[in-house]
Amino acid sequence: MRIFRIFTQPSGESGIEIREVPMSKDERPMSATFPALNIFFRETPEGNVEDYHRAPRRQLIFLTSGILELESSEGKRFICRPGDLIFAEDHTGKGHITRSLRDIRGFVHVVVPLEFDVSQWPLVSS
Repeated sequence: MRIFRIFTQPSGESGIEIREVPMSKDERPMSATFPALNIFFRETPEGNVEDYHRAPRRQLIFLTSGILELESSEGKRFICRPGDLIFAEDHTGKGHITRSLRDIRGFVHVVVPLEFDVSQWPLVSS
């Protein structure tokens, strides 16, 4: 299971990388259990563009509908589809751009504590 990580690089630019959620090797693979602080839901209309902005908090985001484009401040772009996971932790620096490319984007946002860290999860080549 892949997760798009949006983070702040030492230069202050935003970076986006794809990581893999570590799963057990069982017949029905499962990740570790993680604590969560809050949960909320959001919808964004097709065509909406959020110019450079930072994540307001460290949050895990589940895309439930629509097509989303993420763009780092270095110009790297990624397409996210329903079922994709995003971890936004660029709450400092320049921020990133999001674009609603098709349909209403539905999201489930899960606010996570500081100890939730995906930076050591396996990196997926993009």
